[in-house]
Amino acid sequence: MDKKTFLSDRQEGLRPGVVVCVIDRDSKILLGKKEKYQIWELPQGGIAENENLESAIKREIIEELGNSFLPAIFVPEQPLVHIDQVIFPENTVKEKFLSAGEKSFPMLGKKYYFCLAAKTKDIEPEKFEYQDFKWVSYDEGIKLIEAIPQKGKKRILKTIFSILKENQFIK
Repeated sequence: MDKKTFLSDRQEGLRPGVVVCVIDRDSKILLGKKEKYQIWELPQGGIAENENLESAIKREIIEELGNSFLPAIFVPEQPLVHIDQVIFPENTVKEKFLSAGEKSFPMLGKKYYFCLAAKTKDIEPEKFEYQDFKWVSYDEGIKLIEAIPQKGKKRILKTIFSILKENQFIK
């Protein structure tokens, strides 16, 4: 994925974002809890206008999990495992705009690029964006996902958990 892909997303009204699926040696995946929303989610964030996928993954790991966590992570050469998107219901779309070069486009939704990363050292993330963390199995994760009230977020997380399980990244 390159800058042209993300520019095209913005022109279509979709905010591109990277979602980092950090897997540990026990084939469990890292979830962070955002107290404000009372939900568990995968570390994620927007892809800046001049970023490629690899730099977005590393920046998000630092921002969401801490600078000391980055050296404990291995990002494969081809980290992308899934792409998904959410289109916001018309009544919830506020006047948000996306920059794409010198133009702006109304934000209609988000496009998610799910990427793999492996935890290679015994270190825990720092609590910057999240108030708590859990390493969960597939079944534990699905139970937490079921409690998410947003239908789009719930659907996307169930999908990525299924893909990761089918490909034997998580148990």
